[in-house]
Amino acid sequence: MRDESDPYDRDGSPMMDAPYEAAPGIHVLPSQVPLPGVGVLPVNAYVLLSDEPVLIDGGMGADSDEFVDGLASIIDPTALRWVWLTHDDADHTGSIQRVFELAPQARLVTHAFSALRMTSWWPVPLDRVHAIRVGDRLPVGDRTLRAVAPPLYDNPTSIGLLDEATGALFSVDSFGALLPQATQDAADVPGEALAGGMQAWAAADSPWAHLLDRERFGQVLDGVRRLQPSQILSSHLPAASGTSLGRFLEVLASVPDAEPAVPPNDEQFAQMVAAMTEQPPQPSLAAT
Repeated sequence: MRDESDPYDRDGSPMMDAPYEAAPGIHVLPSQVPLPGVGVLPVNAYVLLSDEPVLIDGGMGADSDEFVDGLASIIDPTALRWVWLTHDDADHTGSIQRVFELAPQARLVTHAFSALRMTSWWPVPLDRVHAIRVGDRLPVGDRTLRAVAPPLYDNPTSIGLLDEATGALFSVDSFGALLPQATQDAADVPGEALAGGMQAWAAADSPWAHLLDRERFGQVLDGVRRLQPSQILSSHLPAASGTSLGRFLEVLASVPDAEPAVPPNDEQFAQMVAAMTEQPPQPSLAAT
């Protein structure tokens, strides 16, 4: 694993940070994508050490060797019984095939269409797929995981989960944020920077949010509020306490009225690429 104080590889590619425990029995496999002039985007997978251990998502392909090493530092991959794939985007599926080769007893828990779409690039063992829909429950020994719909998403197959034993909510891309620096706890990010980064991410990741009926979207957010999670574990945010939920939902409620995200043009993109290979190391808030 790399020096956590440097979010850039020598060629500007993202690399993984060391795994950490966000709560008893919940470990984070963290990485980040550097965005010069903007900050960093966290990219997390999770390991749930239940009686039947669960890996949640498969990281980025650029990190595959480090991802597998990080997973092995937490649990012998052969002990995995479930891999919950929240959706089939590239930043969630990077090591999925390798994991299934290393974990012959694991089953793939995902939206049926995710499993079918992935057959276009790897030979998904369809006999090992456990297809789920929102509202389904999956017993994993000492607890039950409930499939829940994230309030915002960039992929229609997205399915989050609530650990009914601990109250931990794995919220997929919802509550993600573009951050000034890497950290292991969302509470370490100044409130204004966190809210701005979360709004910017939501507007970019779910541009359709600007078309939403505000009243109906409010009902969706109320549904998340009723979950009363003890912890919020987003794919794109450091671990956050459930006490942050009200503030997080206020940010999401503002997204339909926020300025639409505008991607970089070709000249701006070239400048970003150059900065990614020249950027000096930045200080990190992550614990050492």
